[in-house]
Amino acid sequence: MAQSVLTQTIHDNEKLEKSTQLEFADNKLLIDLCGEFDRNLAELENKFSIQIVRRGNLLDLIGDKFSAEKVCRVLTALYQRLESGKLVEFSDIDREIRFVLHGKKSSTDQMEMFSNGHFEIRTRKKTVEPRTKAQRDFVQSLTDNELAFGIGPAGTGKTYLAVAVGVSKFIAGEVDKIILSRPAVEAGEKLGYLPGDMKDKVDPYMQPLYDALNDFLPAKQLAKLIEEKNY
Repeated sequence: MAQSVLTQTIHDNEKLEKSTQLEFADNKLLIDLCGEFDRNLAELENKFSIQIVRRGNLLDLIGDKFSAEKVCRVLTALYQRLESGKLVEFSDIDREIRFVLHGKKSSTDQMEMFSNGHFEIRTRKKTVEPRTKAQRDFVQSLTDNELAFGIGPAGTGKTYLAVAVGVSKFIAGEVDKIILSRPAVEAGEKLGYLPGDMKDKVDPYMQPLYDALNDFLPAKQLAKLIEEKNY
């Protein structure tokens, strides 16, 4: 894999400002790293109170030396992610910033551990990765056991990761069918008063599962599988 940081030099000017220079080998990847209208760089400038100047395939980080070093770590980890063929989204930037601020290893280093344990979940439309140790342990439990429980607050990826693992197993032929189930937590109206047949009545409760399935499978294939009752 190409080195993301080829040179790093630190200069002092008359105002005692520090300038750290990063050079990236692939200018196309650098465009993805910077984001649309350099919004990724703007986020880092805001978080670490430094200025980032882009010149060709060079980035000059102007400001406090320690802040610049942290930004170097974030940019290097994100660039390595791009080199491996993955996308860089806003959530990836936020994750790397949190890793750096809390003095932890970058997620790139952690993903090396994940790859040894098959922690990349491959589906027809996208590849999903656990982003925390708890998510990694959850995915490991889903793959190693016939029955697994995920307990945690809303928005921590329990449903999404479970559906991803189920779809990957279905594609690999490890399971013949995916059965979707969800508690029908009523809000106002009783379930029996909703219009339509049984499917119409339960669909509103199943929407998070359908949303996850749409992320992992082409729409036509998903519709056919549901029609054939493979889900």
